[in-house]
Amino acid sequence: MIREECDSTLIRRGRTALTFWEMSQFADTLSSRPLATLLEELPDIAQLSTAKFNLATITLRRRFRTEAPIDQIQLRQIANEIAATVPDPFIATRIRELFSPDAA
Repeated sequence: MIREECDSTLIRRGRTALTFWEMSQFADTLSSRPLATLLEELPDIAQLSTAKFNLATITLRRRFRTEAPIDQIQLRQIANEIAATVPDPFIATRIRELFSPDAA
């Protein structure tokens, strides 16, 4: 319960989304959230269910493709640095895959 109180609106919305409308709201929030904030939330995003993580991946990759090539490289590096701090290898892999070169 304490963890949920500390979670951002995005993460709470992602965890609780069940209907098409709620999933759409989650995707819209991902699309409009500042990238700096999203980067901080990557470990929590990577812990969402498979369906919700897949939706987040599609949405974030769409945003990623619109970034300048130099920014894409920087985003990959930051995601890799964040993944390196995550003790769970499954979650770390999910984070790395979000901005992997073959994702763009």
